[in-house]
Order: sequence, then structure tokens, then C-alpha cells
Amino acid sequence: MPNLWWRPVLIGVVYLLAWYGLDVASQQFATSPEVTVWYPAVGLDVVLLLVFGLRFWPLLILSRLVHTFFVVDTLPPLPLLGYIVMTVATTLAAAYLLLRPLHIDPRLPRLRDVALFVAVAMLGAPLVMSALQVFNLTVAGLLSTGPQLTERSLTQTLQLWAGSATGVGLLAPPLLLLLGRWPGLWSSAPAQAPAFPPETRPKSEVWPWARDAAVAAVLVVAAVWAGYGGPRGTTLNYSYALFIPVLWIATRHGFAPAAVCVLALNVGVALLTGGRIAETSGLALQFGLVTVTVSGLLLGAVIRERQHLSARLAYLALHDPLTGLGNRRLFGERVARALEASPAPNGLAVLLMDFDNFKAINDSLGHSAGDEVLILTGQRLQAGVRPGDTVARLGGDEFAVLLEHLPGPQQASETADRLLRALEPAISVQGLELQVRASLGIALYDDLDGDLGGGTPLDGETLLRNADVALYHAKAHSRGRAQVFDAAMHREVLERLELETELRAAIGSGALEVWYQPVVDLGSGHLRGFEALVRWPHPTRGLLSPETFIPLAEDTGLIVPLDRWTLRTAAHEAATWPALPGRTALALGVNLTAAQMHLPGLVAEVRGVLGRSGLAPERLTLELTENVLMNDRTTTLDTMRTLRELGVGLALDDFGTGYSSLSYLRQFPISDLKVDRSFIADLDGGHTSTALVRAVSELGQALGLTTVAEGIETPEQFAQVRALGFTLAQGFYLSPPLDAAAARALAQQAGPLVIMEPPPTVKTEADTDSV
Repeated sequence: MPNLWWRPVLIGVVYLLAWYGLDVASQQFATSPEVTVWYPAVGLDVVLLLVFGLRFWPLLILSRLVHTFFVVDTLPPLPLLGYIVMTVATTLAAAYLLLRPLHIDPRLPRLRDVALFVAVAMLGAPLVMSALQVFNLTVAGLLSTGPQLTERSLTQTLQLWAGSATGVGLLAPPLLLLLGRWPGLWSSAPAQAPAFPPETRPKSEVWPWARDAAVAAVLVVAAVWAGYGGPRGTTLNYSYALFIPVLWIATRHGFAPAAVCVLALNVGVALLTGGRIAETSGLALQFGLVTVTVSGLLLGAVIRERQHLSARLAYLALHDPLTGLGNRRLFGERVARALEASPAPNGLAVLLMDFDNFKAINDSLGHSAGDEVLILTGQRLQAGVRPGDTVARLGGDEFAVLLEHLPGPQQASETADRLLRALEPAISVQGLELQVRASLGIALYDDLDGDLGGGTPLDGETLLRNADVALYHAKAHSRGRAQVFDAAMHREVLERLELETELRAAIGSGALEVWYQPVVDLGSGHLRGFEALVRWPHPTRGLLSPETFIPLAEDTGLIVPLDRWTLRTAAHEAATWPALPGRTALALGVNLTAAQMHLPGLVAEVRGVLGRSGLAPERLTLELTENVLMNDRTTTLDTMRTLRELGVGLALDDFGTGYSSLSYLRQFPISDLKVDRSFIADLDGGHTSTALVRAVSELGQALGLTTVAEGIETPEQFAQVRALGFTLAQGFYLSPPLDAAAARALAQQAGPLVIMEPPPTVKTEADTDSV
């Protein structure tokens, strides 16, 4: 860094020259050698310390010496020393108080900054300084003594204070605002937010600005002339006319113009009264100027604060406060404006995007990391579109892009691909490199939406809805890609919405049914229990299997009330099954989804169902898929242990698919192991499949688990799973799912469900090789 030794020297020279000029000018309006109508040189002291730093305080001593030796030489050495110490110390203390304990921004951007500046630098410090100066003069014997000493001391204190206060008020604010345009000059200053957000800053037009400036100038000149220059009567005080331009300019334009107005009024009054100060009431004149100065600065600051607040509220009404992008309202307005601009804007497209893995980022790293990802993503999206395009954050991790004036539909797809590529580089958050994946839906404008609305023109809401439908398809079929909307997607969504509405009503009215698939003991052929399966007797679509509506229930949150209803209904039904002599009480298996497993009150709910139905806990087995065990393992493990302590069995369903891990069998208190039907179906496919199924069976036996073979469709499969050592089996070969009445009738049969024959010997590839 270069050694800028000349900069402090330059600052000192400029300061002393300016201070000398102001000191000389103020003496033209003096009522006595040490008392002037206003003394702006004190304001220059405050600006020096606030802008360039407290380390420049020695210049204040030099300026007082300049005043004494080159302007007014009236003080002996000791009073001069006291004068210098008192004025410098008071100004330095005021500047320190404003910068350090009070932490104001010297550029005065807020009402708080202006109010504290007025209270400390303009009113408080000059009052202390004036009182100390008068005390110094009194102690030095430079004030004539007598019975009226107290009154004269008070009058001179007020005159000194009013002159200094007005000087600070008229010079320092405009100078601070002016120097605020050059941040490099400042020693240190807090960061200042822009007065207006970028997109809501009022546009500056030459003619209105010139017109308002001309009106303000006329008002200032007229008020000064009316108050102090024109003819007047002996009983009327016309100085109140000064408030007219102050009120008009401050309320219309805010702080900076008000500060300039205050400066102009003070200068105008000084020019008109300079030749006849002795003829005027000096103290009344000074108090009038102090009042106008304080009123103008504070009123201007209040109005500016309200202007900034209004601009901020207007900005927040149309923008996302986190990313700075437009919000849903602004996006809707932009789309509506684009549609109004042309009756058939075929070069228009709406892109809707959200993340595929944002919830994982939020849950694992916290919301602050998620916010940082959203900010960086917004920046990448904004950089990936043309200047005239609109990027908005609609909420959560959902972003929308409005593309206008496209040459053709292909450009919309190209832009979507470019935005997806822009998200491919890893994002560095909290020292981690995160890979953000997203899907994107594209809706293109079409002249007539004939397939959807009978020839009704598209509107903004329809375009956004179509993009949302396309996004849903992109995420459902292959994440991390873009999908263009077509009418078939909309029909599918309508059918899905209709099915959701009907499912919600069916759950609420109890229109669903629980069917029961028998589970057979492979050792005896007797019935061991049933697995509860939900069926939906739809009034127009017939009997619907779970594959039709369970995924919909999981997506819409209906799975929780559906699970509760199923458990409650099946438990009450199982409690009616008879206990036949010589046969173990029939067991009930009920599927438990991840949504219900992670509910806080699951154990209490199961306990309540068992208590109300009268079903023994050991007869109930809750069947969990492997994805249930993946999330929040600690809580899941605690819940499973409590259920096992209650006596309820826990089965690991569809074992061998998804995220199968032997650690599940070690960590979680599983009682039953159900092998997925896909492995059973492959038993006829070769030795490898047989070996895998045998390994699972032997593993379950070694761990003391009940092994269940699902999906038995043929006599050969039944014989094979018997030979492989499975405990239980279920499938259409043994029995399809039965309604409640048929299951109750089957439960009353005492004999075996299947005639058992000696199991065949099943050879694996290893057995063949050893022969």
C-alpha cells in the first residue's frame, strides 16, 4: 500500500483555509468580538472529526490559534489557553460520543442519526462549550462585574450557544451529505443501505426536478425578504415566514433538500441583517434561526424515514426479502402485463423450478444453510436469463422464470437446459460442497387453450398451473430434467384431483373396506393369521387395489388418517376371530407407513386401539418397510422398542428390495422377516435366486426371526419355500384377500388350509457343483 503521507497534510490545509474563511465571514455578523449571529466554523470542526477521524483533533487547536492571531486578538494567554482547551475538548467529546457509544452513521441516513446529531453536536455540545467559555471569561475578569453579572453571563452564554448551534446545524448536515458521496474520504463509517431498493427507487426526471427547485428557490427568497427585508409594522413579527419553505420542502422532498433549505435561509437572513445587527434583537434573531434550523432538519429526517419505509414496504410487497428476486405477486403482474401487451404473445413461456433435494439440505444443515443455497441459486438463475426476463421466488424452494419475445418454443427448452446446467457446479456452504439438483416445468403460451378451456385464452394463473403440472411430471418420472406441458398432463392431473377428493370423502365416511389375506403355517398347513389390506369399492371404477390410491394418499397426507382407520378397523375385526382348541390365536398383520411411524403419539395410539378392541398385543404385528427405518433412526428405534415392550410384533416387510441392510436386523427389534414377492417369483429362474432366498431364510432362522414368504402363486413355489425352511407363507395360491365376512368364516375352520406333502429337496448351484 502506498504511503499517502500527503493526505493528512492536504486535509489539514483545506480545513484551516476553510475554517479561516468561515471565521472571517461570521465576524461580519458579530454582536460583540466573541459573539456572532451564527458561527459555521464550529460545524466544520464536527465534520472534520466525524468524516476523517478523531485523530485530527490537533487541527482544532491550530484553528483556534488562527482565530486568535489572524481574526480576533482579544484574549490574554491564560484565558486563551482555557478557551482552546474547552472548545477542543467539548467538540472532541461530542464527536467521540456520536461515533462510539451512540454508533451513529455520520452520513445521517436514518432519523435516529439525525436526532442524535442534533441533540449532541448541534444543541448539547455548543451549550456546554458556551457555558465553559463564559465561565472562563468570568474567571479571567473579562466580563464586567456588577449586580447584573448573572444576567449578562446567561445572555452571553445563550448568544454563544445559539450562534454555535446554528452554525453546526446549517453547515454540517449539507456537508456530511455531500461528502457521503465519496466513501473513500471517510476514515470509518457503518455500511449504509440504499435509501430506496433498486427496483423501487423513484425515477429522476429533469423537468419535475427543475420545477420543484425553482419553486423552492422562490419560496426561500420570498420568506427571507418577508421576514427580514421588506417593510414591516411595529407590532408584527414576520420572521415566522421562514417556516413556509421549510415545511414545504421538508414534507415534499425529505432530509437533504431540507438541509439545503436551512443553509439557504440562514445565509439569506445573515445577508439581509448583516449591516444592521445592532438594530435587531440579536438573541431573538439567533433563537429564531436555531428554531428554524432544528425544525427543518428533524422534519426532513422524519419525512425521509417515512419515504424510506414506504419504499421498503412497496419493495417487500413485490420482492422476496431473502434473495432479492421478485415474489409471486410481482411475477403475476409481469405475466399479466406481458399478456396484455399483445393479443397473441406466442413468444412467451413460464418456467417453474424447484429442488429435488432441498429438504435434505435443510434438515441436515439447518435453515441458515438452506437460505444460503436459495440466495446463490437465485443469483445463478438471474445470471442465466436475458436482461428482460423475470426471475422470481414463489416460496420455499420454488422459482419461476418468465421468458418474453422468444423466437420459438425451442428457445424455452434451451433456456431451461441452460438453467439446469447453471445449477450443476457444487455450492460451497458451511465448508461443504453441496450438489443442488432441480426439476423444471415449462408452459408455453398457445393462442387458444381449446383442449382445456373450450377456446378460452390463457391467463397468467393458467400458465403457472400448466408449468406446475409439467414440473410434477418431471419430478415423478425422472428428476433433474425439464418437462414441457401438454394437454394430456392436465387431464391426468384433473383425474388425480378428482380421485383425491373422492378418497378424502371415502375415508371420512368409512366407505373403504379392510380385506384380509390368509397367512399359512408351512409346518402344519393351518391358518396362522391374516394380513390386513385396504380395498376401495369405488362407485364407478369398481374395487380398487391399494396400488391405485395408496401412493396418492402418501403424496397428499391422507395416508395418516387412512392408516389410523385401517389399524382401528382391523383390530376390532381380529378381536372377533374365534380361538379354536389346539390352535394358536390368529395373528393380525397391519402395514405401517413412514408417515404414521414418525408421529409422536404412535405408541399411545396403538395402546388405545388394543385397549378399545380387546385384541391381545401379541396377536398384532406391525409391518414396516425398509424406508421407514432410514429417517431419524434414534426416534424410530425408541418407538420400536416401546412397541416391542408392549408385546406388539414388528415385521420387516419387502426385505431384499430398496435399501436392504443387515444392520437393520442387528439394530432394530424385528420379530418377523418378510421376503419380497419378487424373490419368490424368481425361484424358478435359476440356482442363484434359490441360493439368495435360502440365505435369507437361514439368516432369519439363525437370528430367531419368523420368516414369511410373500407372493406364493404356484404349487412349485409353495413347495420350494417349504423346502428352504420358511416359517409362514401367503399368496394367491393359498388364498386371495378375503372380505371381513369370508375371513371370519375361514377363521372358524379347524382343519388345515393346505394339504401338506413332504417337501422336495431344493438344490443350489453349490450343491450341483459338489456332486
